Amino acid sequence: MEQPIKRFLLVDDDELNNSLTKIILKKTFGEVQIIDFIVPEEGLNYIKTEPVYTKIYEKTIFFLDINMPHLSGWEFLEAFDLFDASIKEQYDIYILSSSINQNDLNQAKENPYVIDFIEKPLNNAKLLSMFG
Repeated sequence: MEQPIKRFLLVDDDELNNSLTKIILKKTFGEVQIIDFIVPEEGLNYIKTEPVYTKIYEKTIFFLDINMPHLSGWEFLEAFDLFDASIKEQYDIYILSSSINQNDLNQAKENPYVIDFIEKPLNNAKLLSMFG
């Protein structure tokens, strides 16, 4: 049986961070699909309109920043909560942030959609310990 292709979604207003994360993901996992958005609203629209109902993918691993202008990661998660369960179940959400604010860490732990809080920058060792 063919190994599922790892699929990643990045929502972060920092274009440089998205570029670095894509490089790390490709170096760590080889063939992957990565979709990224620097405008959170576009990421929400993508999730809402482009659900993936195919077996070649595992759940989509979703890295979400929290400190973004216009729509924070927390506001993004509030909008995500309104989506149909068939959409929400396709994503494993990780906060990827440079925030060291204890309130952000606590809020991430309390959110039912967030699996973990990862401090930027993402690196090979973190990825392998999480998904290796």
